[in-house]
Amino acid sequence: MFAKLTSGLALAVALALPAMAEELRFSSFEPPVAFLTKNVFPEWGRRVEEATNGEVTVKMFPGGTLGRSPAQQLKLVEDGVADVAFIVAGYNPGVFPGVTVGELPYTVTDAVSGSKAMWEMYEKGLLKGDFDKYYIVGLFVTSPQAVASKGAIMSPAEMAGKNFRASSPNLLAAIEKMGAVAVGGITAPTIAESISRGVIDGSFNEWNALKSFRIAEAVDHVLEVPMGTSPLMVVMNKQKYESLSPEAKAGVDKVSGAAFSAYFGEQFEGQNTAARDEAIAAGKITITEPDQATLDAWKVATQPAIDAWLAQDADNAALLEAYKATMGN
Repeated sequence: MFAKLTSGLALAVALALPAMAEELRFSSFEPPVAFLTKNVFPEWGRRVEEATNGEVTVKMFPGGTLGRSPAQQLKLVEDGVADVAFIVAGYNPGVFPGVTVGELPYTVTDAVSGSKAMWEMYEKGLLKGDFDKYYIVGLFVTSPQAVASKGAIMSPAEMAGKNFRASSPNLLAAIEKMGAVAVGGITAPTIAESISRGVIDGSFNEWNALKSFRIAEAVDHVLEVPMGTSPLMVVMNKQKYESLSPEAKAGVDKVSGAAFSAYFGEQFEGQNTAARDEAIAAGKITITEPDQATLDAWKVATQPAIDAWLAQDADNAALLEAYKATMGN
């Protein structure tokens, strides 16, 4: 009788206690003070906890704690080392080819419309890639990248003989056509050091990256021509997602997808503007807003990047037009 009472009491206590929270390990290669890792991703985690009534929590592992290389992040999720990770699509060539439409110069005008449109394209099934292997938390693009350099580069002709970095293979091809030496394989955390050591003369980056990775401390000129964006993602291990309760999955769904992509774009664009304002106030970088002739010259010079991208897949021309239309361009 006592054993039955004890057993019954234990069951009653267990039922009365809240379920233990499921903690998601979120990997970011960015330094802990970087805007996305310090502000945007933790806010998604806070919203997840709220939407799941505490059933799911998110713990950040910044600065490459779970894996230092940006190119390693997707593998961390695949292997279950991380449950969630911040992904730069360009560091995983061929895995998500559809999102490379966001890399094209003179296509995206801002992170808000670009990120919202990227998610909408994904929901419509217009983006090719291995998306089904993961739970896609959000798809985004950065603000348009500029020409950041040590020493002024005002025209495509002045790229001749320079060692220049870009994350997109198509942009690297365009750089070569300008007479520069195209340098790939340099990830964002090592750009500043590569410039300081004279390995490269510059890189295509937006203001958020210039600040977060201290590239602004290594360059002295920024020419603001729209050299494409860097498509970004947050992905979750699919098995981890499927292991959540129906209520928890519904909560995660509510704050991910379209909602998170829109929030990310808004926050990124705002921070990009703030980082630019900081650079202006510091007065250490010469910032050039190009006139129409300069814009036209760079557009012609980067057209080979777009042509090469269009040639990769017969569906890419339609994809580009659909993306522009979705952004309202």
